[in-house]
Amino acid sequence: MEQILNPVYVPAHLAYVVIAVSYFLTNMFWLRVAAVIGLFLEILYFNLSGNGYPGLIWDTIFILINLYELIWLLRDRINARLPPDEAPALRQAFEGLDDSQIAKLLRAAEWRNCQQGDILTRQDMPVDSLYFLFKGRANVEVDGSFITYLESGSFVGEIAYLTGNPANAKVTVEEPSRILVFSKVRLAKVVARDRQLSGILYQVLGRDLAQKMRRSNSRKVLEDQPVRP
Repeated sequence: MEQILNPVYVPAHLAYVVIAVSYFLTNMFWLRVAAVIGLFLEILYFNLSGNGYPGLIWDTIFILINLYELIWLLRDRINARLPPDEAPALRQAFEGLDDSQIAKLLRAAEWRNCQQGDILTRQDMPVDSLYFLFKGRANVEVDGSFITYLESGSFVGEIAYLTGNPANAKVTVEEPSRILVFSKVRLAKVVARDRQLSGILYQVLGRDLAQKMRRSNSRKVLEDQPVRP
């Protein structure tokens, strides 16, 4: 107990408490801040205890690495200014990502105004882009048969993006629409630099796909019900 309460060990205890807290953090910025604080406290302990020379060297290296990453994260936060008019819808569509991560995704995208009749994907044809229907409506056809409508807030081409396969449906713009077009090549480069962003993006697309399947199944059930006189 005397050793535990020894003032020399206080920085070490605090360092491990900070490290334990960092395990519960999901935001990369604050996780790195916690890492730097914990490492500084560990260095303080090594200095007070008079040992741990190799640890001092490696802790210093780890601090420099985390400070370098923090500088880039701070730069991203400063540049993370979403378009004011589009910001609420973008945050809702990419729930789980902060503004800086959404801003990263926007670097791989461009806004496009589409007119009625514009085709976004063709069945059994390669898809070079991932589309987000920001405002408007599109219809989905498989083998020439109408399947469903896609409303504002829906993704188009997410199955092809997730699987790398050709489009499984033809999607045509139904009315004048505003669409966010993500280049698959540029998007791949963005997510490759941020594993957290990549994981959450897959969750977002999977959630959107699940909602479409529920709507499609509900529509099919209603159509299959017999019409009562």
